[in-house]
Amino acid sequence: MILEVDGLSKLSDISDLFSHYYPFLKIEFFKVDHNWHEISEMKNVISKTTSVSELTTLDLPVQIEVHFWNKTGTVEQMFKNKAGLNIQIFRKKNGNWIQTVGTDDLTLEEQNNIGRNDSEDDLHGTNRKFETENI
Repeated sequence: MILEVDGLSKLSDISDLFSHYYPFLKIEFFKVDHNWHEISEMKNVISKTTSVSELTTLDLPVQIEVHFWNKTGTVEQMFKNKAGLNIQIFRKKNGNWIQTVGTDDLTLEEQNNIGRNDSEDDLHGTNRKFETENI
């Protein structure tokens, strides 16, 4: 996936496109940067109705290439380095969204699959960990 980001881009457009490719993941934008394996405080979340020009002095459009093999932490760094945007990737777990803080080394595909499996387990009332331990 190639995300084209310019000053007129709305955060919701970027987030929606990302979630289209990774339905069990989402992006939130933050006022403050975070380090690898570090949590972002929810009090610093930026509304997705905000445009990129309100957050950064991005003069020219930039393209952010996001691939399923990219590590979560790497994607977060790409957004910071290329577009000046502080993002945190979240994964669906038990019907809630959790920050992928402790799993920044996992790829987007791995994160999305974990979210998918967890959502299926919730939906069907199964416990995949229990089933695999008893095989």
